[in-house]
Amino acid sequence: DRVVQVRETDPAFQIGRGKVREIAELVKRRGAELVIFANQLTPSQLFNLNKELGVEVMDRFQLILEIFARRAGSPEAKLQVEYARLSYELPRIRERIRNLLSVEQPGFRGRGEYELNMYMDMIKRRMALLRRKLRALAESREKRREQRRRRGFRLVALAGYTNAGKSTLLNALTHSNVEVDNRMFTTLTVRTRAVKGCERILMTDSVGFIEGLPPWMVEAFKAALEEIYSSDLVILVLDGSDPMAEILRKLRVSLEILSGRNLRILLALNKIDLLSPQELREKVEVLGRLPLPLLPISAKEGKNLDLLLEEIRREVFGVSEERMLTPG
Repeated sequence: DRVVQVRETDPAFQIGRGKVREIAELVKRRGAELVIFANQLTPSQLFNLNKELGVEVMDRFQLILEIFARRAGSPEAKLQVEYARLSYELPRIRERIRNLLSVEQPGFRGRGEYELNMYMDMIKRRMALLRRKLRALAESREKRREQRRRRGFRLVALAGYTNAGKSTLLNALTHSNVEVDNRMFTTLTVRTRAVKGCERILMTDSVGFIEGLPPWMVEAFKAALEEIYSSDLVILVLDGSDPMAEILRKLRVSLEILSGRNLRILLALNKIDLLSPQELREKVEVLGRLPLPLLPISAKEGKNLDLLLEEIRREVFGVSEERMLTPG
C-alpha cells in the first residue's frame, strides 16, 4: 500500500490530516504495529502521530539507528551507535516529556520539570564521556596510521554505498574472510587487511554511505570517514547492477562526501557478472566520461581483479601522471 501527500501538509504531522486518517484506517485494516516515515520527524510530529495512529511511529533515522544497534559488534561501534542515538533523542526527550506534562495537573509540573532537567543532564554527561572515548580511539588510530606510513605501508580505503560489495572486494583482495551479507549496514567496524601479493598495501573497509545523513549522525560515525580521508587511495565501489540513473545519483552523493580532501579516487564498477555485454558497454561509456580512472570488476567472480591490483600499485607507489580529485 502506498499513501501519497498531494495537498499542503499540516506541520503538526508533516502530512495532511486527511492522510493521517487514511493511514490510521490502513493500520487498522492491516493490523500494523509500526509506521515508518522516510523523512525525519520532529519530536512534536512523532508525539502527534503516535497519538493519532495508536501505534508506534518512527522515522528513517530511528530505523537506521535500530539496525545499527543490532549490527554493532565491536566496542567502538557500540559507542558510536550509542552516541548517535543520544544525539537523536536529546531534543526529542525534552519535547516528549513537555508534551506529557502539558496534560498533567499544574501541581505535577514543578516536580516533572526538575526530573526532566536531571534526566537531560545525565544524557549530556553520558554524551561527553562517549565523545572522550571516541576521541581517544580516533587518536590511537591516527598514531597507528602514521606508524604504518613510516614503515613504508600505503593505505587504501574502500568507499561507497552500503551493499555495493565492498566487503566481498576486501575478501577477494586480502587475506581475510569478513562477513558478507546481502543486508544493508552489515559493516559498522573499520577493518584493515594486507593486500594479497603486496603486503605493503593495507586495505580498509568501513560503514557504507547513506544518503541524506544529518550532521549529528555523520559526527557519530566520523571515525569511519577519517579512515577514508586519511588514505593514499580511495576505491569508490559502485553497484553495477543498479540502473544507470541510480549509479550516477549514488556517485554524486559519494563524491560530495569525499569532496574537498584532495583524495586520489579510483572507480570500481562492481557486479558486472550481473550485466549483459550491452549493459556493461553502456555503463562503462557513461562513467568513462568522468575525469576519474574506472575499472569494471566482479568481486564475487574475480573478474578484472588482477587489473585492479595493478592499478592500485600504480596509484599508491607513484605514477608519472597523478590523477587527483578536487571537487568544489
